[in-house]
Amino acid sequence: MKLTHLTSLTLATQALAQDLTMSTFTDASANLTIKLAIPEVTAAPFPLLMSIAAPVGISWAGFATGGCMLRSPLVVAWVNGSGVVVTTRWATQFHAPTPYLNTTISLLPSSRVNSTHWKADFICSSGCSDWYGGAIDANHNNATFGYAASSRPVAQPGNVTGPIGFHNVVIGHFDVDMGRVKRGAAAWDSLVKGGL
Repeated sequence: MKLTHLTSLTLATQALAQDLTMSTFTDASANLTIKLAIPEVTAAPFPLLMSIAAPVGISWAGFATGGCMLRSPLVVAWVNGSGVVVTTRWATQFHAPTPYLNTTISLLPSSRVNSTHWKADFICSSGCSDWYGGAIDANHNNATFGYAASSRPVAQPGNVTGPIGFHNVVIGHFDVDMGRVKRGAAAWDSLVKGGL
């Protein structure tokens, strides 16, 4: 297992980039990329538009909305045949997280799987930006999110509530200026309709 905590300076020089559509974080050691955008809002609840992309050697990858594994929604994606699955989990201790049913997630048609990589593009329209005991601060200039990935196969890839293995490839954190991930109404609609 590799533990990575990236500082703002590391992110500025290594992994966090602002493109024309979304804020992008890449963990170069795992070739894992996470993209994030939100609408022009000032407080939760709000939808999260996300993309998680990884090489096929990564069986699942996840995003921690509260910055760590515990007590916040964990968004997890993996390959199922020629498609992808996105689900949410919840953990109160450092054990396998259980299904979290308080979210609404829609997979976007720009999601794909090929011979080398997979990508899950989705919108979490409810339950990812706020939860019992916490919320993402839409105005924070240094919001911390967590991520993890595993090479251990998902035992039941067609089952969104099936178990996932331990994150044995990478685990870490990255910081985001939430002002940079906000998109105005026209740009937001274009992202949602056009894919990522």
